[in-house]
Amino acid sequence: MKRMNIKKRGIINQDKLSGEFFLNSIMQEAYAHELLSESEIENIQLQCLKFLAFKSEKYNGGESSSIRIEEAENIMKSNLYTIGLFLKSLSDSEDAIKELRTTPIPEIYQKGRELISVKEHSAKHMYYRVKSNKIINPNYAYNATIDEQGISSFFKLYNPDYAAHEISASIDYQLCNPVMDLVGIEFIQKYLENLYLENEFCRCFDPINIHHLLSGYDEGYKDLLINIFEQVLTSAVGCMLTHHSVFKLDISQREIEQLHNELSDDDDQSIFRKIDKSVEMLLQELKIKSDSLKKYIEMSIPKIALNIVQAVRTNTLGQTFVSAINPDLKPRIQFLSGIKMEDKNYRKLINELLICRYSSDKLSLIKEKVKSFEDIEDILFDARLNEKEVVSVLNMLGDVEIAALLKRHPVKSEIHAADLTEAEYALRAYLKSYYDQLTADRQEQILKIVNRLIDE
Repeated sequence: MKRMNIKKRGIINQDKLSGEFFLNSIMQEAYAHELLSESEIENIQLQCLKFLAFKSEKYNGGESSSIRIEEAENIMKSNLYTIGLFLKSLSDSEDAIKELRTTPIPEIYQKGRELISVKEHSAKHMYYRVKSNKIINPNYAYNATIDEQGISSFFKLYNPDYAAHEISASIDYQLCNPVMDLVGIEFIQKYLENLYLENEFCRCFDPINIHHLLSGYDEGYKDLLINIFEQVLTSAVGCMLTHHSVFKLDISQREIEQLHNELSDDDDQSIFRKIDKSVEMLLQELKIKSDSLKKYIEMSIPKIALNIVQAVRTNTLGQTFVSAINPDLKPRIQFLSGIKMEDKNYRKLINELLICRYSSDKLSLIKEKVKSFEDIEDILFDARLNEKEVVSVLNMLGDVEIAALLKRHPVKSEIHAADLTEAEYALRAYLKSYYDQLTADRQEQILKIVNRLIDE
């Protein structure tokens, strides 16, 4: 088959190229457009297989013995990712195809491997910048992702030679604009760039005001998988729409109702225009000069604007814009758990419970001998009770005690699951099952107590 002139065929549609599987996608598109012949495709594939054999031998420490299929597949994915990374860095698809046609696969791989090292260095620098512009906030996922157990572990565990495509880090915190179609070092680099910009915007506001805003959204927000930037930007847009001071991040219920009445008479396009105008005013008010941050905010607005329009149409604007709450000003409930058993008596009780054959006998023992909440909580961990027995114990407790258990062992989020012991995980599961079967009125009452509870 004669060689085709690439320039006569035009440029491949970049939207059809995968960021994650770039090499495979550009070969498919090149073949579909007759920019690579069948024999050229086969040659590239053969080179990739030979290079896999070479890498596998290195992986085995120079020995030629076979490796497991799963390991070989993972090394191949790493190789293809690294090759694709370099091809993606070229100016256009024509240059990428020319590189594939004229340069041996091992050489392209080496260029990609060098590029990974550059990106690693850049990502580490961006990580330090993210740590330096991190906001003060109690949200668990946010802090865990930025701290040592999160993204930091990526740089310790990343294996660019044999697992360049993997993301070896715990990243629970979700961005307003999730990183899509990227893996490996590219994902980490883009994630950090976006998180840095989100932090930069949030740093325009007092952390206390952000805390009060998020408390208005949910007083237990520290355990939720929410995006702080999105909540802050939404509130800031609402402040501009209501001609309110943006720095407080606080819109009253009356102002939200007035805004709903004002927007209800507008068509969707008119609302979108008002939101766009409010964003322009917001950028001026906050004196935001960074083009990157401006672009990121503009990229985030369509989702927020759509939420606002839908809320107006469904009369739920109060759920999109929330009023800030200072949780420290709310009345609190002082919870006293009582005096614990002496260790000797507690160990004797646990031994009795462990050898008890019948659930009814276990329950009688607990009723007779346990007088403090602390001992009840310990028994739920130590006595190896099954779910039915745990429910029987929970039925002995009042709303305040149930609320105290929920506060200490929250069931609304599983982000701590990896840090829990088997007993702690089981208790949370039983608590969730118990709570879910309660009436809606009792659930609401218990949640109110949870939000007001002060442990001794």
